[in-house]
Amino acid sequence: MIAILSILSALLGLIGQSIAWPLDPLPRLHIKHREVIGQRFLGNESHVEHFKLLERAPTFILIGARNAIYNISLHDLTEIYDQRVQWTSTGAHRELCYLKGRNEDDCQNYVRVFGRQSPDKFLACGTNAYKPQCRQFTIKNGAYVGGKDTDGLGLCPYDPQHNSTAVFAGGQLYAATLADSSGGEPLIHREKIRTERSDLNQLNGPNFVSSFAYGEYVFFFYQETAVEYMNCGKAVYSRVGRVCQHDKGGPHAFSDRWTSFLKARLNCSVPGEYPFYFNEIQSMSDVTEGLYAGKHNQLIYGVFTTPTNSIGGSAVCAFAMSSVLDVFQGAFKEQETINSNWLRVTPEKVPEPRPGACVNDSRTLPDITVNFVKTHPLMDDAVQSFFALPVLTKVSFNYRFTKIAVDPQVKALDGRTYDILYIGTDDGRVIKALNTQAPDSLDDVGQVIVSDVQVLRYDQPVKDLQVVHLAGEASKLVVVADSEIRAIPLHHCDSQTANTCASCVALQDPHCAWDHITDMCVAVPTKLHDNDASKTLFQDIINGKHKKCGNEQGVIVSPVVYSAQTLTGALVCTCFFSLIAGFASGFWFSQRLRGPPYTDQPEQRQQLNRLTENSETPTGFNNKSINLVLNVPPKNPNGKNANSSAENKPMQKVKKTYI
Repeated sequence: MIAILSILSALLGLIGQSIAWPLDPLPRLHIKHREVIGQRFLGNESHVEHFKLLERAPTFILIGARNAIYNISLHDLTEIYDQRVQWTSTGAHRELCYLKGRNEDDCQNYVRVFGRQSPDKFLACGTNAYKPQCRQFTIKNGAYVGGKDTDGLGLCPYDPQHNSTAVFAGGQLYAATLADSSGGEPLIHREKIRTERSDLNQLNGPNFVSSFAYGEYVFFFYQETAVEYMNCGKAVYSRVGRVCQHDKGGPHAFSDRWTSFLKARLNCSVPGEYPFYFNEIQSMSDVTEGLYAGKHNQLIYGVFTTPTNSIGGSAVCAFAMSSVLDVFQGAFKEQETINSNWLRVTPEKVPEPRPGACVNDSRTLPDITVNFVKTHPLMDDAVQSFFALPVLTKVSFNYRFTKIAVDPQVKALDGRTYDILYIGTDDGRVIKALNTQAPDSLDDVGQVIVSDVQVLRYDQPVKDLQVVHLAGEASKLVVVADSEIRAIPLHHCDSQTANTCASCVALQDPHCAWDHITDMCVAVPTKLHDNDASKTLFQDIINGKHKKCGNEQGVIVSPVVYSAQTLTGALVCTCFFSLIAGFASGFWFSQRLRGPPYTDQPEQRQQLNRLTENSETPTGFNNKSINLVLNVPPKNPNGKNANSSAENKPMQKVKKTYI
């Protein structure tokens, strides 16, 4: 009893200490899959297309698919048929693919990489039946015409499901992918320049996520097995890698190697004496510029998760681009011997010019600088998150975050601006969230989930998201999956979801406000005029309550969902009180129903004596007494059994009696 009470007290103590962990915010609004309204594109429904967003233009998007590139209008998600690109693998390449043991679906051409070279010319790369190939396309008379084919090794993955990334910058294609079909040779590649082969210090089993050009650099985001943790076990860390756009390779034997490749860890964690880390990056947004805590900054938002064999947790963290750049100007990290710990490199060991820096002609760098950056690509400091806490955390056994898109700096009625986050999950949801404290504080985070919409079927993970604003049309969110593309509204401000002033304001959505003239929850205009229009709208992003709504109770169409902390507390309390009640009732019943004390009756004592005493022993064969309790014949004075063979008498069967 005392041990059980101790365990329950410890659990209650842990719950009391979980104040530092941000409580999972509850969605203000749930929308089921059958209730989703929006446009849809399915492509060829006879097989899985493995859709890949290649390019976003003002009024259309280019989608890479199976043996095709689709041109999809953003107005209604219909295909512009006369601009479809058909690109299939040759029969010889498919036959070779079959010989490699691949099936019919694998031996197709899935377009994965795209680079716009000019308004009427672009480069595309596809898996080409497990033999990657690139092709140049030009626009003639409004149609795409294919040109010369080139080898796509190092630019395009072999498998459409492999996580690779590519970006076209400065007229050249930068790609992070695999150089072999087995997945054993990852690389970051640009024409004639690549990372080292089989060098775990540079790339150690990476899973690439995204990339973009920023200034004179190209950044790559990925997760990999951490070499600096190998002496303590195995762990996966999130990384940001960087190369210079003007890197021309090194001198002599380093002519086809990067002289500027560096990498650093991305730290997305819940702080504390023992921080809780979300180590596996899944997605990274584009650079967002805005006003945060009264200062201008450029942020990127990333989606991070825990390992699949761990607690099902996901988080969104923000990072300032200035912090990323500062880390790459900091100290390097090294391991002197194979059994040594990874430590900071002292400044006097760093050669000049500084390794990894962008120079006019990297081929003129001294060998000592090139050798140093080859053996010391890892920075000592990690990139810390911009806010003190993750912008959003979610503990769930049902889903994990997969993708993120940002509608930047949406202006609310109070004049503050908020970054609206749209987060895809691996079970087809899209979560709309924001940090209500971002305009005022970096030390505090206000986690709010406005809506949880089941856009896709439960077996379809969200692969990409795009926020679309079209002139004269309602804004929308484009959701990309393997075999389906959906477009849904950016907000759900209507009478079905928020039918009162209180419920509308409780959404805490900068896109929505209550119009007390029409008594409806309406979408806030993108640009409010300098008149009294804004005075008719009620909105409160920080608290979700407005004094002019009165004391009415708003009803939001949403099922009751309890957080993990609430359920744990309720379970522990229920067990505690059940234990106390059970103990008390059991003690009472035992006292109430217990009979009189047991008495040793004389008759029973006499029967027992007759079985154990030798004074009234029954006689067996040969008139020898037998102890009936032990079923053993008595012994003679010489120590032998009375019925033993020593007396040359035959063995007799004795009927055993068990009491």
